[in-house]
Amino acid sequence: MKMHVSVHVFNSTFHRPSRKVEKMYPTSKETSLWVILNQVQRSIHREMELALKAEGLPPLRWYDVLWAIERVKDGGLRPVEMEKSLIFEQSNLSRLLQRMVAEGLVKESVFQDDRRGKLLSITAKGHQVRMRMWKIYGPLIHQHMCVLSIEYDPEDIALALSSLITQHR
Repeated sequence: MKMHVSVHVFNSTFHRPSRKVEKMYPTSKETSLWVILNQVQRSIHREMELALKAEGLPPLRWYDVLWAIERVKDGGLRPVEMEKSLIFEQSNLSRLLQRMVAEGLVKESVFQDDRRGKLLSITAKGHQVRMRMWKIYGPLIHQHMCVLSIEYDPEDIALALSSLITQHR
């Protein structure tokens, strides 16, 4: 019995098999969508990076880490748990965290359940830096996303895109 997942996007419902289908290739429309999603992400990301740099602020990767830590209110976050909630690729996360600790933005403490593990928490300075970054990053998100929001429901777009993530977990 084949199972299907329904996704409602732009006033249409799409059904896709929940199982991996072998030897299927994208249509030209799917390929075009894939290319434009990547181009848009790269272009907007570059614009945001340049805006932060112009204000003497760290890169978006730093914001991503600070936000992930700050969202966890109870006692901090283990680096291994953080990787699941990050937006941007964090290939050298341990090195980045060392730098952020050295800058006084993040505090490391010993994880009580496993003395070898580390627990991360955001410092007051880290919160201030994140808020300064948000004053640039937030309006840029709005500037680019509101264009889509005029014609399409952002929840529908988010649902459709998040379904691509959940199918691979």
